[in-house]
Amino acid sequence: MSSSIDSSVKITKPFSSDTDKEKEGLLQDADLYRDKLETQWSGLKKEATEYGKQALVIGGVMATTFVVMNALLPKGKKKKEILVEPVVPVEKKVTKIKTQSAVGQAVQSLAWTLAVGWARQKLKHFIEDERKTE
Repeated sequence: MSSSIDSSVKITKPFSSDTDKEKEGLLQDADLYRDKLETQWSGLKKEATEYGKQALVIGGVMATTFVVMNALLPKGKKKKEILVEPVVPVEKKVTKIKTQSAVGQAVQSLAWTLAVGWARQKLKHFIEDERKTE
């Protein structure tokens, strides 16, 4: 909406017997306002197209990051049914499982951080390129 709109209304003499001239004047005014509206409408369509493209790129980056992260990161542990039998607890195995779980969580956290940082950089570069072309 870079062009300003002249919203003033022409006030002509109160009444004239020459209606053909008034009709021509009104038709010219109508054409002028129609041209202004078409200019505004084309500007709005152009802006909407640009914002739509940016939104699609952002959504694509997010979706790609989500798919890649789901493909690379390990899935959560699935719970298995445990049969009711007396189990002798072993300290070493429990400690080892906790350590593996913590390491897995740290790797997963690092992978998410790297992926989100990569997506942010790609989005930043895309927006900068879009602004340069305008």
